[in-house]
Amino acid sequence: MNAETDALRQRIEELEAELDKARLGHTGGGDTLAYIEEMEGRFRAIADTAPVLIWLSGPDKLCYFFNKGWLDFTGRSMEQEVGNGWAEGVHPDDFDRCLAIYVSHFDARKEFSMDYRLRRHDGQYRWISDKGVPRYTTTGTFIGYVGGCMDIHDQIMFSEQLETQVEERTRQLKHSEQFLQSILNTAGNSIASYKPIRNPAGKIMDFRIVYSNEDASGGRTTHGTGIAGKTCREVYPGIFRNGVFEKLVKCVTTGCPDNYQVDVRRNGDIYWFDASIEKLEDSVTVTTRNISEELKSDLKLKDLNRQLKIQNSIFKHSEENANIGSYAWNVTTNELECSDNLYRLIGYQPQEFNPSFEQFLSFLHPDDRHQAIRDGIRAYETKVIVQNTYRVIARNGDVRHFRLSGNFIQEGENHLMIGALQDVTKDGELSDALHKKNMELRRNNEELASFSYVASHDLQEPLRKIRAFSSRIMEKEAQHFSESTKDYFARIIAASVRMQKLIEALLSYSGTSGVNFKFVEVDITSIVDEVRSDLEELITEKDATVEVEQLPVLPVIPVQFHQLLQNLIGNGIKYSSPDRRPVVRVTHEIVQDENGQGPFCRLSVIDNGIGFDQRYENRIFDLFQRLHGKNEYEGTGIGLAICKKIAQNHHGYILAEGKPGVGSVFHVYIPTTLAQY
Repeated sequence: MNAETDALRQRIEELEAELDKARLGHTGGGDTLAYIEEMEGRFRAIADTAPVLIWLSGPDKLCYFFNKGWLDFTGRSMEQEVGNGWAEGVHPDDFDRCLAIYVSHFDARKEFSMDYRLRRHDGQYRWISDKGVPRYTTTGTFIGYVGGCMDIHDQIMFSEQLETQVEERTRQLKHSEQFLQSILNTAGNSIASYKPIRNPAGKIMDFRIVYSNEDASGGRTTHGTGIAGKTCREVYPGIFRNGVFEKLVKCVTTGCPDNYQVDVRRNGDIYWFDASIEKLEDSVTVTTRNISEELKSDLKLKDLNRQLKIQNSIFKHSEENANIGSYAWNVTTNELECSDNLYRLIGYQPQEFNPSFEQFLSFLHPDDRHQAIRDGIRAYETKVIVQNTYRVIARNGDVRHFRLSGNFIQEGENHLMIGALQDVTKDGELSDALHKKNMELRRNNEELASFSYVASHDLQEPLRKIRAFSSRIMEKEAQHFSESTKDYFARIIAASVRMQKLIEALLSYSGTSGVNFKFVEVDITSIVDEVRSDLEELITEKDATVEVEQLPVLPVIPVQFHQLLQNLIGNGIKYSSPDRRPVVRVTHEIVQDENGQGPFCRLSVIDNGIGFDQRYENRIFDLFQRLHGKNEYEGTGIGLAICKKIAQNHHGYILAEGKPGVGSVFHVYIPTTLAQY
């Protein structure tokens, strides 16, 4: 716990002490009661806006208060946490240890600190640091504990990573130290002494190995005689290709020492050596050191340093990634402290200017400054900051929207306002776009309502007159008309009937778009019985059979679901095959859909009618889509579109299967419980 948190906890203790003192001195007077209420209000305001998790327990060890920070962190209510309820969120591996610390220190009335993992609202366990302090009244009576917690999960994770990296670097440094020691201790190096072999003209042709602590395979020998007496051409033929032979000759000739690095291939692997050459009378001594592992370690260390730099950058800019800047304003001294990211949010580098309230006002949009001043005065007087959004003009001239939040605390004679500023410009843009969409939707709904009124009154009235007058003319004057005139009148009447049915179907379709329908638990079998009763005349006319199994009780909009089943069963009878009696069956099954969602009740309406080609599966649910001529089968092309809309209103969907000349199956998927709506 840092000093700022300790100061906040101390202030909470002081405020509680004042509360206790006020309660003990309460005599029933209005002023005293108001003072107690004011103190309790201050305590809860400070606790709920504090950047820590705060709890209070009584002398019975049971917790009876948790601040807003704790409840927001755990995602639980006060009722769930009080008593021992908070312990449900402690990690099982930490519970016994925490309980032992809490009980032992509680019994001894001692301050304690402990770290443990607490389950956050998203189910993740995070490390927190919890510090508890015993509380006493002004008369010395023990009244329980006050505790404050901080989320230290990121710090612990970062610390563990840093410790691992430190251990790795320590290991590498130790390894490097061993290499250094091997240089100081020549016994740890590969040492060899070579004597030149000359031709009759005195030219150096080869070197004979006088001494070496390696054998011919490169391994260390015990007595240093594994390859002594052999020539370099026999043991190290590579020196005649990599330039080492010339360095040996130069050292013998000039007497000057030399240093070099060389790579050697052994058993398919490459090893790097650091070597030095010195002349000793008529021979040369070569000391080599294998630096292969050291080079590999250096590469690993560079990679670790690169990863550590990335992690430090992420940790440093976490506030920047969240588009949040924090502040602390001392109202008494007018001193303002801001986080680095607060500078960045308005286009400046950290600490580029000295922050102050006046400086903050200068960044505000001119139209928002007076409101900010009024809000500041009201907040100072009431000690409550109302969240508000202000426009800020960034350094580049862009207008950004910032949401201000925080609270007042008092430290001695100083009044502090602490809080945060969040850039919510994108949120405002999205809100404006959503508002425009809502307005557009409202206009569309108004247009639809106007259309419905026109369709139900202005359009149908002329049609009714056309039908009525045409029918009267045919009744009274038919004997005076030619056959062609009679045919024309028959077509006029038929067209007006189709037009009226189309208008009624459109009204029915628009009526399924409402959002205020009430869902009711209904026995679907009873709805099918009502549908059969409504279709009795059509069933009799077609000599049809409607078979229904026992259907479940589902939460539906009764009027709409009646219309859906009437359309599907009616279609099964209407679009029947001329060579067989129509049979319609209604079944159900509880299923999961193809995406694993559910459970759904799948209601299936199966007929043996004319069917349809499966490639038209989606087309048949569109408005005004017909697969057959109007003279073959009566219809408006809207019935299945209404069924699709009703299924969507029930948070479900409808699918169709068909085979020409065999029949059709319509599957309606409806959630089984209201909880899914």
